[in-house]
Amino acid sequence: MAAKVLRPISIYVQQGKEGVTIENAVGEDASESWKAGAPISRETGSTGSIVEWPGGTDATLPIGIAAKDATGVTGAAVPHYEANDYNLFEMSMVADTGTATLAAANLGTAYSLIKVSSGNWYVDQSDVTTKLVEVVGFIDAVGDTNPRVICRFIGDHQGNVLQS
Repeated sequence: MAAKVLRPISIYVQQGKEGVTIENAVGEDASESWKAGAPISRETGSTGSIVEWPGGTDATLPIGIAAKDATGVTGAAVPHYEANDYNLFEMSMVADTGTATLAAANLGTAYSLIKVSSGNWYVDQSDVTTKLVEVVGFIDAVGDTNPRVICRFIGDHQGNVLQS
């Protein structure tokens, strides 16, 4: 099968609001350096500024995926695609920081996200414990390596959505 080029997270389908959500009430935290496609969250603490999601098993929930690179300017508006039940995202899949091979069993499975040395974030096929996103479709063929998949954020892992 084919080896695919890893790509940053991007929007696949946006069925809710038109365009991106702009977070400008508090805005960006000081000296942020995320890339477009990074999961972002609210800083825990007094300011509630927007920061890059810390990753791993951190309890802070992502509010969405950055639509552009961080400016590094405190208070700058942060355009992003919300992590909600209506937005689906295209994501490349890796196994930890190595190569992943797409299998039929990946469909419907929940995984975490991992940041690699390039600064980009991908679905981590080797982490089924954290369970941040669920694979709901395939863009590339079963058997491809570094495949693109369609994901949604799991309901109780959405920072802006109240779950019942």
